[in-house]
Amino acid sequence: MTNLLIAVLVFFVLVSGPLVIFTIIKLISRTLGGLRASFVRLDTAEHPLGLKIDWDSESYPYEVYRVRLDFYELVRGGRSASFSYTFEGKSFKKKSFVIPLVLSDEQKLMLTGEGVDGSKRAIENSHVQIEIETTSNQTQRYKISKAKILKVLAEGKVMEKTSSVDLLDPLPHDRGSLLTRVFAWKKVSESAEEGATKKAGAPKAAGGPAAPVNFIVTKVWIEPGCIVCDACENEAPDVFWVKEDTCIVRDNAPLDNAGAIAAAAEGCPVDVIKFTTVPK
Repeated sequence: MTNLLIAVLVFFVLVSGPLVIFTIIKLISRTLGGLRASFVRLDTAEHPLGLKIDWDSESYPYEVYRVRLDFYELVRGGRSASFSYTFEGKSFKKKSFVIPLVLSDEQKLMLTGEGVDGSKRAIENSHVQIEIETTSNQTQRYKISKAKILKVLAEGKVMEKTSSVDLLDPLPHDRGSLLTRVFAWKKVSESAEEGATKKAGAPKAAGGPAAPVNFIVTKVWIEPGCIVCDACENEAPDVFWVKEDTCIVRDNAPLDNAGAIAAAAEGCPVDVIKFTTVPK
């Protein structure tokens, strides 16, 4: 029996050893040679920031057809912007390339300014999520902090043209892809009827008055897909708890501040916060 166990163990090592090594090599190769995204500094005052998409095209014959950027400024009054670039047919990208970012004045302030409130926390809680799609239905996502963008612009070397990386001409965003809005963060409004200050955290249009809270929240839950951005806990800390790898609804969480819960759900970048209501 012992000899049989030893034989099985030796067979397993002989068979699985090369397989494990092969898997590790593949993972390292994919990490070092697969799709990557980064911001670069360009030698132009009009478009100083570029998005670089690179990979080892000899090892991985990808054809990139779409790149999407989603910016989130996760502080009170924070802003967001989403836009994409799509390449079709003969314009599929088969090797590394750089897109000079054509930004409106508002988008430039979002990506390169000091945040909506000019605080260090505003920068720390702001990032860009980049999504790269290929014709083989592979999607790669990267999350880059705003602090890194500022560092590239302040300290990064100007990117020089090379034969291995295509520096594209400035491109317009996809038609209809541009979206800029103000997150639905809590606002404090004065109640003329009650003569008291109360929190009204329902979604509000940019520059407009806070919408009235005319419902009661009966249940709150979080669906899979949380990106642990801290937005919901900043909005309603008594209800949401952002842990290391996900977010949960606290045990016996109070649901009386319906506006804050609605605002947290509206401000969730990945739309995973759900709740049910009844009229007041």
